[in-house]
Order: sequence, then structure tokens, then C-alpha cells
Amino acid sequence: MWLHFALFACLLLAAGLSLGTQTDGVDKGTLSLLVATGAFIAMSSMRAVTVGSDTPEYRRVFVSIAGADSLSEAYSVSRFEHGYVLLNYMISRATDDFNVFLLALSVLSFGSIAVFIHRYAYSNSVAVLLAFGMSIYYDVMLALRQGLAVALFLFSFPALLDRRPVRYVLLILLATQFHSSALILLPVYFITSINAHTFAGWLKAGAVVLFAAVTLGVVLTRVSYVLTYYGHYLSSAYAEGGIRSATVLGICVRIVVAVIAAGCGWTAAVADDASGRMRVLLAFVLLDIGVMTVSLGFNMLDRIEMYLTLPFVVGVANVMSRGDTPRRIGAEVLTVPLCFVHKTVSLALRPEWFHLFPYVSFLQERR
Repeated sequence: MWLHFALFACLLLAAGLSLGTQTDGVDKGTLSLLVATGAFIAMSSMRAVTVGSDTPEYRRVFVSIAGADSLSEAYSVSRFEHGYVLLNYMISRATDDFNVFLLALSVLSFGSIAVFIHRYAYSNSVAVLLAFGMSIYYDVMLALRQGLAVALFLFSFPALLDRRPVRYVLLILLATQFHSSALILLPVYFITSINAHTFAGWLKAGAVVLFAAVTLGVVLTRVSYVLTYYGHYLSSAYAEGGIRSATVLGICVRIVVAVIAAGCGWTAAVADDASGRMRVLLAFVLLDIGVMTVSLGFNMLDRIEMYLTLPFVVGVANVMSRGDTPRRIGAEVLTVPLCFVHKTVSLALRPEWFHLFPYVSFLQERR
């Protein structure tokens, strides 16, 4: 796992070099973004087929589609969504090299993360460090199809903020062509109605989350026989206690991070933002924690949380950046190591969930 620690050290160094460009907690320097984006594009595109639980299947599908004579034949190769198959087919017309295919997809996915952070974060460095600790980069790297759906959701964010429903719906429907779970993002358009910056808003949403968490497990168990795609997960590893324990730990870490950030002025951060972006980002903080809590009833919902993690990170990072200097530094010193330790523990104790380390490149694989 030396690479995991090396990546964190490089990101810390980049953040340290950016300290001189900060003004009242605002840091729009691109060094941290360039380091993180470049490192993960390289890491994702150069991986061997043994890195990542789903990589062997991604490679099999790409090789099969590369050998297909028509798009209709390509669609018969896999159960994957048509948009993903079409992208495989288009790239395979130019090259049959799987790592070049990974490079193209990595540029799209990690590029969207960089654009989102640079556009909405007050401090790029803090947002990048928290995103690394919250496993955003690893998740997008390993969940290739969903990473593309996440990218399209992030690109739909301006439509969400500007209240352009047609554009938002079209982008989300496009995202479902890469991962069908993106369909659940359609109701997210109404997230702007959540007052996550007030105690009453959190109380009301908390009651809904509690009700959903109690009932979801019962409902899904009773109707599992009609869930053609998700039913088998109820008796798979997703129903095991280890994964449920990891979900509980993830919920606790998110709550602690949100509470620490709140000490820097949660309501004030919203009041000081005339654009209204902070109110929406903080609604995502609530929604992220809520989905994680509801997923205790059905662990597959953890996959939905992957869409919400980056807005969560940018939201709490922005609140911390608006605090006075002692509080801001204290919050950053507490939250960044907490998130990093949380991810490090999961990688060390449950390596079979990720198949990420020891990392092997395609160059080592071909020796």
C-alpha cells in the first residue's frame, strides 16, 4: 500500500505549496488538482487487469466488442447499458488496446471531478484532500461505468443550480445509458427545496431518513423475488455484517466531518453566498448522510451515494474555508487525517473488496 501513502504525501505537498496563494481560506490554485487528476489518470489507465474487482469483465467486454463486426453484434456481447457498449464500440474502431480505452475513460471521469472542484470549491487543495480521503478518486477508478455516469451528473450541476429542468433531465437520462442507477438522480432536481442550513430542515429530513431506514429492509426482503437485478444481492456479500459495519463507520465519519465543519459557521456560509450554491451543496451533505443511513436496510444503495460524495466534500470544505483562521485550520487538521485514516483502514482490513493494492501496471503484467 505504499502507493496509497505516496499519493497522500504528494497531495499534502501540493497543498502546502499552495498555501502562499490562499486569501481568507480561498485557494483557487490548480496545483493540487493537476497532481490528483494526473496521478489518477495515469494510475487508472496503466493498471493491469488484476487491479479492480470488475476490471477483468471490463476487459473481456472491450475485447469482445473490438472483435464485433457491427453495433448490433456488440450489444449482444454484454448486459451493460447501451451507452457504455456504444462507447466501447467507437473507441475499439480506433484501437484494440484496452489500456488506451481506460485512458480515454479516465480523462473523462477525472476531468469532470477537476472541473467540479475548481468551479465550486473555495479551496481546491482542501477539497482534493477530502475527496481523496472519502475515496472519490478510487471509486471512480474502480467503478468504470458508474464513473462515467458520475461525470455526467457533475456536468449537469449547472443545470441544477440554474433551474433548467430539460437540460438536467437529458443529462441524467444520458448518464443512465452508462449506469442505470443514475435514474434515481432525477428527483434530486428538487433538492433545492431542502433547507439543510437550518435546524428544522435537518430535523424534518432526519425523520424521513429514520422512517426509510426502518422500512426499506423489510420492504425489499418481502419483494425480493420480483427484483430481477438486485434481488440476489440480499443473499450476497452486500448483506454481510462486514459491509454493514463499514457503512456504519462511513456514516459516523460523515457526521463527524459535518459537525466539525459546522463549527466554522454553517448558517453564515449560506448567508454570505449570494449565488445560492452553498445552500444546494449543503443539501447534498444531508442527502449523502441520509442515503448512507438508508443503505443500512439495503447495502446496494451505497452505490447511489457515490454520486453524492463530491458535492458533500465541496460543501463541507466550503463551510470550513469561510471560518476564521484558527477554526478553519483546526477543522482542516481534524477532517483531512480522519478521512484518510478511515479509507486506509478499509483498504488494509478488507483488500478483497477493492483488489486495488498491491497495484500492478500493465507494464509489469507483460513482463
